[in-house]
Amino acid sequence: MQFLGQHSLIVQEDAQSESEDLVGDQNYHFMSLMLNLVNTFLYLVNTYIIVPTTDDYAVSLGAAATVCGIIIGSMAVAQVFSSVYFSAWSNRSYFRPLIFSSIMLFLGNLLYALAYDLNSLMVLLIGRLLCGLGSARAVNRRYISDCVPLKMRLQASAGFVSASALGMACGPALAGFLQTKFKIYSLNFNQSTLPGWVMCIAWLIYLLWLWLTFKEPEHFIKTVVSEQPSESGHNVNANLEEGLAQPLLIGTERRQDETSEDNDDSEVASENSHEPATSIASAYRLQTPSVKAQLVIYFMLKYAMEILLSESSVVTT
Repeated sequence: MQFLGQHSLIVQEDAQSESEDLVGDQNYHFMSLMLNLVNTFLYLVNTYIIVPTTDDYAVSLGAAATVCGIIIGSMAVAQVFSSVYFSAWSNRSYFRPLIFSSIMLFLGNLLYALAYDLNSLMVLLIGRLLCGLGSARAVNRRYISDCVPLKMRLQASAGFVSASALGMACGPALAGFLQTKFKIYSLNFNQSTLPGWVMCIAWLIYLLWLWLTFKEPEHFIKTVVSEQPSESGHNVNANLEEGLAQPLLIGTERRQDETSEDNDDSEVASENSHEPATSIASAYRLQTPSVKAQLVIYFMLKYAMEILLSESSVVTT
């Protein structure tokens, strides 16, 4: 009877997941997915559009050409912090984080473009930091995993990767078409400032598009409702879950305690591995050597690629 109860619990979970997937199909909004992909594309364009001209910008403000590495990297440093609060914010909404992201990126690019006329390297760096604080890539990823139906999730994930790669390619290419120079009133428009002005306009258009067409998912309301099940259903599920923890053979647990204490240590370690990490040190201890090796490889890959991209304009000069 315990076995049949456990089996029925699994079937019930499967049926529930299928019904939730059908509900997801009904409430799926294609334009909202497109807005998340466009946000990803524009952010990567914003990151790399300054790469060909940052060294000239730094020299015009009285700094060394190699300061371009700091200007480009400051956006990624700010993204470390923005990923934290955007991830927490996406627990309650997707629309408001995207609005905030667009505003921050608009202001950051505005400061980046005005730094030339203000002759201030500090304004330039603050603008890039604001752009990094507006990184909503964590929201874009989570929207795909939470709000896209299962049958379309693979295509949406492929679209996310393609949008990222296309943004990385279009950014420097777009900067190549901005090799012009003119002046409107007291504002200078040249190859250094035009990337900032172009991205200002792009984020302003995106903000308007987002405000008019984005549809907030309904699963936030469903989550609140699902957290208040009926008492009878709760009691049945509680009894079935208690059956999952009981051994199939009564003497098995006693024999394991008498024969092997090492297994107990491994069981405690495995139970601890499922607990959430409370600090960086505890998170580091939970990683296996294989995971650590993969993280080092990933770090070195990004490290080498960013060095090559950041200093490419200096090398080609």
